[in-house]
Amino acid sequence: MSDQGFLSVDIPFESFSLTHMVTLVVFVFLLAAVIFAGKKLNNHQNLLFGRALSVFMSVSVSVWAGLHFIYDRFDIAVDLPLSLCNLFAFIAPLLFWNPDHRRFEVIYFMVMCGTFQAILTPDLYVGFPGYGFFKYWIVHMGLVLVVIHYLLVFKLYPRPKAMITTFIWLNIYLLSLVPVNLWLDANYFYMMEKPINPSILDYFGPWPFYILVSEALAFVFFAVAYVPIAIAKKYFINQATISLQSIE
Repeated sequence: MSDQGFLSVDIPFESFSLTHMVTLVVFVFLLAAVIFAGKKLNNHQNLLFGRALSVFMSVSVSVWAGLHFIYDRFDIAVDLPLSLCNLFAFIAPLLFWNPDHRRFEVIYFMVMCGTFQAILTPDLYVGFPGYGFFKYWIVHMGLVLVVIHYLLVFKLYPRPKAMITTFIWLNIYLLSLVPVNLWLDANYFYMMEKPINPSILDYFGPWPFYILVSEALAFVFFAVAYVPIAIAKKYFINQATISLQSIE
């Protein structure tokens, strides 16, 4: 196959390029389609849809890793599914198989504050049509789509106190990555240095200040993610959640 084909890892990707813009348009289209489908399907069908999307994300991560192994490209210091986006996608069937309000609250804030930002400013090193390109967008688009789908369909509206819970869990996970990064000489979750591609971290100063700034701003991002929930809960939506029995 051509070095510019599906198996290539040498195709460059540039943020805010035509490829990126087209991908964002596709994302908006898929988001509209998911919202529309959520209104047309019944609860059980929506649950099956969420489960299928979760399995698709998990399989995509697994296939990507398998191709990396086959072609001797897998680097344990880079390619383990330890970033939250890849981790959530890999275990998506466990996270989304059945709606759980408390678990979903944490996932909501992490996905809407982290994964959504990764769509706007991708940390991506392989362009279209390389398999790494498809894996990246399936993971990040898929997580945002399934979170919004479950939020609207199953009425899993996060509570304000969930911001504190999310912050605690996030820091527990970050601390657990420190020895992993030191042991593997890795940079999971950008604890050791900022990503090469442009990202919001570029505005937060050099290491380690961008980590401290990110910590300080975490609640700001969580609050921004909560604003549409607060507005919707007050003016538009019924706050009662759907029972799992009614879905099954």
